[in-house]
Amino acid sequence: MDLSNPILLYDGSCGFCQQSVQFILQNERDETVCFASLQSDFASQILKEHPFLQTIDSIVVLQGKDVLVESDAVIALSSYLKSPYSLGRLLKMVPKFSRDALYRLVAKHRHRFVRNNESCLLPSPQQRKRFFT
Repeated sequence: MDLSNPILLYDGSCGFCQQSVQFILQNERDETVCFASLQSDFASQILKEHPFLQTIDSIVVLQGKDVLVESDAVIALSSYLKSPYSLGRLLKMVPKFSRDALYRLVAKHRHRFVRNNESCLLPSPQQRKRFFT
């Protein structure tokens, strides 16, 4: 697994977050993004290295030496997606405080967006290679 690729840390116990990972897998341009559940050993190590992340209710994108959260993480991820989803990077023009306020609102209510009985798509063997444990 290539640590130079972007790595998305997500809440593995959240259906909305799991569906977001599935969305990325289905809509990315290249097989670039790697994934790790926040409950994984890999993510635990990252959280130890970056203690400020332990108080943030957000996805995290590790991109080189950058640690991106909230709307910055979403914008970074959009740049790896096929069109029209890659246009999400244009959200950078919206003031950060507004983007992050919307992100926090969605994050606060994310458990309401997905029914519990919805099934998860299992990643292919090729995709599984991009998941840190």
